[in-house]
Amino acid sequence: MSHAFAVVTGGGTSGHVIPARAILDALHEAGHDVDTLKYVGSKRGVERRLLQDVSYECAFLPISGLQRSLSLKSLVRNLALPVRLVRSRRAARALLRQWQPSVVVSVGGYASVPMSSAAVAAGIPLVCVSYDRVPGLATRRQSRHAHTCAVAFSGAALPHEVVTGAPVRTELRHLDVALHRSSARARLGISQTALMVVVVGGSLGSAQINSMVDQLLVALSTTELPEVVVHHVCGARFVQEPLPTVPSHVTYQRVGYDDRMVDLYAALDVFVGRAGASTVAEIATVGVAAVLVPWSGASDDHQTLNAAWLGEANGAVVFSDVQCGNGEVTAQIIGLLSHPDHRARLAEAAHALGRLHRGDALVRAIENAAR
Repeated sequence: MSHAFAVVTGGGTSGHVIPARAILDALHEAGHDVDTLKYVGSKRGVERRLLQDVSYECAFLPISGLQRSLSLKSLVRNLALPVRLVRSRRAARALLRQWQPSVVVSVGGYASVPMSSAAVAAGIPLVCVSYDRVPGLATRRQSRHAHTCAVAFSGAALPHEVVTGAPVRTELRHLDVALHRSSARARLGISQTALMVVVVGGSLGSAQINSMVDQLLVALSTTELPEVVVHHVCGARFVQEPLPTVPSHVTYQRVGYDDRMVDLYAALDVFVGRAGASTVAEIATVGVAAVLVPWSGASDDHQTLNAAWLGEANGAVVFSDVQCGNGEVTAQIIGLLSHPDHRARLAEAAHALGRLHRGDALVRAIENAAR
């Protein structure tokens, strides 16, 4: 049996799974056979749904994250954590013996813990990939034993740090927005002449941003913009809520989740969303005009720091949750729709920041660490 080249581990949320898949795709694009690339995540996260169409061999461990709620269900799940961790570590060691990889790559999150620990114990090089401005807890702990810490932003203060840019999906790294705009709109069924706003509230959706969309539709009813499409990715838990009143010259589309982000980025005029690491990296990679509203409840306020990276370089307009509720975000969106030159300046500045994400530095860091 041939040995694996890399095992990519981490998950639980789409913020970990999407970068993990991007790393696997980048390694495959660099010439590593699909059969030599593996993924290990959690049975309890979103991994099964987001990776159901991949060709890479996947394994899902019983590990779960700490429940912070005080409900009886959460307390019972927390009591089971030690048992799940022991079982997951045992399974991780068995997978390493079976695959014998040259390197293990961790994207963080609770799902990365068993495989990363097993790799260190087995003497297999560990690469920690950190794509937030503030590295997460799992990454900080694993970095002490890592061969390399591949970071998206300089100054992460991790040992053996190499600035590589963030892991971004192959399709987005190669996307020419201007070239694909017309065909993307045709596939989405969007008029070639309409102004398009895409609003994404993160993997779970955001009640705050969803309320802002209602404000936006009301505000659009008083504008002289001829034709506007608002494509709203509201989150599965909000998709059944009552539909808002839509002005006659506006087309409103609501979905819980959308896997057509390549076409949406190519088709849109203004992007509105939270500031998770993957979202910020994608905006810079493809180069689009964006309005960001960082989630104030994110650990270590890392979304605010992520957004500031774009905002300080005039690559996005950044607002707080308070401003999202008081009409300032709505006014900014309408202002951008009315001023194509401003949109172009934002997109150009964002694209300039995305140069490192579009390169192969992350792949080279992983290959250099492999034994």
